[in-house]
Amino acid sequence: MQAVNYTNARNNLKTLIDDACDNDEEIIITTKNDKSVVLISLDEYNRTHAALKREVQESIEEIQRGDIISIEEAFDKVLAKYEN
Repeated sequence: MQAVNYTNARNNLKTLIDDACDNDEEIIITTKNDKSVVLISLDEYNRTHAALKREVQESIEEIQRGDIISIEEAFDKVLAKYEN
């Protein structure tokens, strides 16, 4: 992961885009006002977005099937493992 300031990013945008696309590089671009963005390839964005959508769909299906437990139940199960 690279971190560059806005001026550097502006002056080297093509190189940064090439790094993001060709090397799956994530680039943090910062400003003087403490604002930041992350430059990633469209392929990486699509992979991440698709994975997130799958996970949300799986969670919805688990809820609909009743395959979830409450936070209290989860805590009790973990606590029981440490008490034994």
